[in-house]
Amino acid sequence: MARGRGIGDRGKTLKQMLEDNRRLLRESGRYAGITKPHILKDDPIKAELFHSRIMSSLIAGRETCKQVSGSPYVREVAELCMGLYTPEGDAVVQSTGIQVHVRLMGDNVTWMIENNYEEDVGIQDGDLFLSNDPVIAGVHAADNYDILPIFWKGELVAWVCTVIMEMDIGAVSPGCMPCTAVERAGDGLKFDCEKIGSNDKIRRDFEVRIEMGLDLPDLFLLDRKGAVAANIRVREDIKEIIREFGLGYFKKATRELIEEERLNQIARIKQRTIPGRYRDIIPFEIYMSTIPASWLPSRKDMIRLIPMQMDILPEGRLVIDFDGIGEWGWHAYNPTTKALWGGLSIAVVQTLSYDGRANLGSLLPCDIKTPPVDSLFNPSQIKKLATGNPWPSMIDVFSLWCGMLGTSFYMRGFREETFNYVSGSGWQLAGYDQFGNKRPMLAGGPGTFGAGATGVCDGVDTGGWLATPETDVGNWEVWELFMPEMYMSRMLSPYSVGYGRYRSGISMGTMDMLHRLTLGITSGAIGAAHDRIIPNIGLFGGYPGGKRNSFLVRYRNFQDLVNNRLPLVHEVGHPKEFLSYPHGEIMYFDYMPPCMEVFDKDVYVVDNSSAGGLGDPIEREPALQKTDLDNGLTNEEISRNMYCIAVHYDEKAKEWSVDDGETRKLRAAKRKERLSRGVPVEQYWRQARQLILDKKLDPLLQEAYRSSMKLSQGFTRDYKDFWGLPDDFAF
Repeated sequence: MARGRGIGDRGKTLKQMLEDNRRLLRESGRYAGITKPHILKDDPIKAELFHSRIMSSLIAGRETCKQVSGSPYVREVAELCMGLYTPEGDAVVQSTGIQVHVRLMGDNVTWMIENNYEEDVGIQDGDLFLSNDPVIAGVHAADNYDILPIFWKGELVAWVCTVIMEMDIGAVSPGCMPCTAVERAGDGLKFDCEKIGSNDKIRRDFEVRIEMGLDLPDLFLLDRKGAVAANIRVREDIKEIIREFGLGYFKKATRELIEEERLNQIARIKQRTIPGRYRDIIPFEIYMSTIPASWLPSRKDMIRLIPMQMDILPEGRLVIDFDGIGEWGWHAYNPTTKALWGGLSIAVVQTLSYDGRANLGSLLPCDIKTPPVDSLFNPSQIKKLATGNPWPSMIDVFSLWCGMLGTSFYMRGFREETFNYVSGSGWQLAGYDQFGNKRPMLAGGPGTFGAGATGVCDGVDTGGWLATPETDVGNWEVWELFMPEMYMSRMLSPYSVGYGRYRSGISMGTMDMLHRLTLGITSGAIGAAHDRIIPNIGLFGGYPGGKRNSFLVRYRNFQDLVNNRLPLVHEVGHPKEFLSYPHGEIMYFDYMPPCMEVFDKDVYVVDNSSAGGLGDPIEREPALQKTDLDNGLTNEEISRNMYCIAVHYDEKAKEWSVDDGETRKLRAAKRKERLSRGVPVEQYWRQARQLILDKKLDPLLQEAYRSSMKLSQGFTRDYKDFWGLPDDFAF
């Protein structure tokens, strides 16, 4: 290729195409300057066939990758996704799967263009690129983007990308989302849009680097080969589509798909929401004081406040602002500003753009204001910091966003669309497996958690993972083959729910025993944003989900228990009975499990929380509670104490019955009790204000407010104005 002549449309360089596209959007307000879209409208049947052909190709490619991969993450949990992108890196069509990466995969392409890969690195047919650096675009290093250019007669016409979440990325501490890493090097290997092969073949020197640098090189390389196979399949399908529809139609239609979705998204926002300002806050807890980190400044506990404001504008735009967020720290929970788009993509695709046509146009009506510099969401030191586990804060933040959006839906009358979700937690274990091999990831099942209540019914049980409705833990027998553990039980937890007129879904915890370990292993945890402070994720008087709990059970003499047929732990059950188990020690962690040595036959337990309920619990229909009781999803204690519903079990009929008269008395008594406990708002305000003036807040909370006030004059002003504090007040 002669220098100066590009590989893009009509000899343009990709950088020229990118600049032109941005200029047209800026000047016209329309994607690619398309002010009069007509290609898709002129022949809607042809347009639908065109889109479905691309979508089916991406889904087939995703299934191809699953068959090549040897990773349970891919084969069982389906932690992967594929997308087709314009030459500039704009998302056109997304497969089923993890919807985090709608924009992020293309942002890697855009970064390559901006950094002159076309001339300095070279982009040719059959080149293979790999990226996983959140500083460029991504959430954490475990998400690896395999990128392949698609050429047609010497012109680059599109990109196809596959993202896979890896079980091993070379992290120093346990797991693929290391919680004890505090510096960038602790996250594992980083690939910054690296060319790892050509002519559709991975280079041998890259394979050697993986073989020498990872504990699970076979899985990682099989995933690369699966992604390459998937990308090649889609590339050849796209060429067939171009042959059938024509190159001109392909170019115009792919761009119109983005503009069409942008217009549809604006229409949905106008139709389903109420313009206005929506606000909420997440307290993000980070406990690092007992973590054996090498960098001493990281060994401290902290809380970071994450205020969130969503403005819904009358013209159908959403603006998200994190003004007031606290500072970054030496820990693994620092999202990059790019990662925030991943969190928003999850939420947008499952709440607004759920018709299978999500692409860049779904996000163009949305704007995330750049968080304050040196905040948790925008560290100036991001190239030095760990970013291995940014999900805890992001999941709860975008759960709040779903609640805000759901509130707006509710006011518009779209009540079945109202809900939220919540983050979970799970153990990450590392060490040596049953075959004596070093493994960075031996276990880590986070369980499944319940979705938030809707405006018309209870939330979906064990259906609270918004990233993709398809994902679950998979077949546990496969995990047992892969890891030195034994599946003990999965059990719905009635105490996990968010109570309300409609309750949230119920969570299912995990209980697994380490089995046939050859050497002791070290444990870390997949953290969550809330440990001791439960965020307010209930709606309209609904309660938040129950507290998440983690346990480690250590038997005193496992073999004697088995020989004497004494009971082993197989369910959490009632807390008092569980914690008083007589044949071993039960260690309880009210925050994420610390790094500690664990041994063969130890049992690790995660009792997850669910999302929030909706409405006042004492307004719950007794018939709904009777159904839950008959199905074994709740108990008499919850019925009486939370819902004020009097129930009795009929041993003969083997079903529950509701005492309507007693229920009315219980609810009347509860309302009187509430009135007796309640105080006028002004009295409460004065009491709370005095606590603030006297600085009688927990030291961690005082530091949290101090951190937010340091970065935001607006947050400081609003806080002082609300509480009537003097100008010179400071924590």
